[in-house]
Amino acid sequence: MLNSPVLTLNSGMVPIDICNVKEAIVLQVLNKAEAIRVDTSTNIHSQYLTLPLPRVIMLFNFHKIPKKRVAYSRLNIIYRDDMRCQYCGKRFRMDELTVDHIIPLSKWNSVPPEHRPEDPNSWENQVCACRRCNTIKGNKLLYECRFSLLRKPVEPKYMPYLVISRDRANKYGWLEFLNYNVRIVEAIDTGVSL
Repeated sequence: MLNSPVLTLNSGMVPIDICNVKEAIVLQVLNKAEAIRVDTSTNIHSQYLTLPLPRVIMLFNFHKIPKKRVAYSRLNIIYRDDMRCQYCGKRFRMDELTVDHIIPLSKWNSVPPEHRPEDPNSWENQVCACRRCNTIKGNKLLYECRFSLLRKPVEPKYMPYLVISRDRANKYGWLEFLNYNVRIVEAIDTGVSL
């Protein structure tokens, strides 16, 4: 129970982190935060204190929104493309998506340098694709399989600071607090903590 997640808001009520119950209670005891959503069916007991289980806390003196550089990763490519196959245009669940090289590694050297990105493993050469489209495309260039992209892939300038599954947000009562700086995804168990 002490390791259960707690949504952390800055003093402007913007979600900035997810801590655990133990950390949330320490912040409350030190007068650095207050619980604004609790689970009244469960209490945390100590020798001197009884508190309801916090689900959402707000920090008193933290006004900033942490900035982070968007890390290049398979997951962030899928999020950048809004979980939408860049070939057929349909949205899919996480387990139905792959990441595809627009210019396949096997054909990289056959494309003149002025017509390709600097790096084959880059934001500009990888897109979200459904399994079906990725299988059809295989190691072909776009014109060879008569595919086109929905939009030109670029490095995103901004992505929400937190990515949280709708199931998790519902389970812990967070949805009403996730209006800014958070991407809510329809997720299944992917081995990635959301």
